[in-house]
Amino acid sequence: MIWLGSIFLFLLLIGMPIAFVLGVSALGYFLATGQTQFMLVLPQRMLAGMDHFVLLAIPLFVLAGNIMDVGGLTQRLIGLANSMVGRFRGGLSLTAVWGAFLFGGVSGSAAADAAALGTVMVPDMKRQGYDVDYSAALIAVSSLMAPLVPPSIAMIIYGALSGTSISQLLIAGVVPGVMLAVALSAYAIFIAHKHQYPRAAPQSLREIGLGFVYAGPVLMLPVIIIVGIRGGVFTATEAAAVAAIYALLVSGLIYRALTWPFLRRALLNTAIITSAIYVLIAMANIAAFIFAIEQLPQHAVAGLTSLTDNPYLILLMVNIILLILGMFLDTIGILILTVPALTAIGTTLGMDPVHLGVMVVFNVLIGFVTPPVGLCLFVIASVTGRPMEKIAVKALPMIGLALVILGLISVFPDIVLFLPRLLNGGA
Repeated sequence: MIWLGSIFLFLLLIGMPIAFVLGVSALGYFLATGQTQFMLVLPQRMLAGMDHFVLLAIPLFVLAGNIMDVGGLTQRLIGLANSMVGRFRGGLSLTAVWGAFLFGGVSGSAAADAAALGTVMVPDMKRQGYDVDYSAALIAVSSLMAPLVPPSIAMIIYGALSGTSISQLLIAGVVPGVMLAVALSAYAIFIAHKHQYPRAAPQSLREIGLGFVYAGPVLMLPVIIIVGIRGGVFTATEAAAVAAIYALLVSGLIYRALTWPFLRRALLNTAIITSAIYVLIAMANIAAFIFAIEQLPQHAVAGLTSLTDNPYLILLMVNIILLILGMFLDTIGILILTVPALTAIGTTLGMDPVHLGVMVVFNVLIGFVTPPVGLCLFVIASVTGRPMEKIAVKALPMIGLALVILGLISVFPDIVLFLPRLLNGGA
């Protein structure tokens, strides 16, 4: 493992993409340890890692999000959010928070959320006197809700790697997503009163109703996913296929915005994103193979339990390790490297696998807004033209709120498991 770790860190420090870091590190490990006979089975391990029915949900959910992201989708959702919360002090900041929540239920991608909302919202907030760095930071942190609410690519990947029910993970992520939205809303209201940010004119019930009508077909997508899965109508993978077909029908027949150029762009973007994810998953299976040879999960459990037998201290150490990794690696890379050990630790502590999965995903998502590899910080900085470090400073109090929520869902599993149990008839 010393060889593997040394090669991995060196390649990571020189800026090599994580997929290639995993592959080259594995090659170096087999050569350095003289276990070259295992290299014959690596192609089979890579294909086996990708050959899972549940992984078909990834390209289908990505396609659904890309298709729905045409025809003024962002403006419709922002308009709906503004009609409901714009009347309050700092209403535009509340619109950003709840617009991110609504858009996340369609895109499932934090980066897409940050790019779309940053492009639309930050100029408007600047015109109304909002601090630009604060506006960018609020949108960046709000975008973390996207991978928590269905459809969530991060939840699907965690479920595939750990064998946890993907449908349960998708549903369990809703409550932490709502908690983050409420916490950010409270912070936005505090900042708005402190700086006397303006409020929009109240809209009538008719205008709010029209906002729901215009955005209703889009908002039905996560509802169809949750109801269909919990009602036993289809599996999580079949739900992704239904979502893609529904997106085609809504964009083409209702919004009449799906032209051939738009469809071509959606398909191309889906192919690019999915290819990158599948390469990572293939390399992950090689890493998992090495971890099994070296018995890494067993050593991780033994190492933590040798320090303490207090489950709360073990959870604290796990969360700290994940937060540190999130500062340097992307979400998928962290899941690939840590899931085998984390599932072993969760089993030792007697944790519900769904609770563990949501805790881990929520934790690694915070890495999207922590330097130096905070993807959403890079995205929002490029959209606004502001220095990333200044946006990061404004994001610190909001990151603190996310950490408080992480602590709550780590210690109190019922927060996470409440909704799945409710939809499962209290079982």
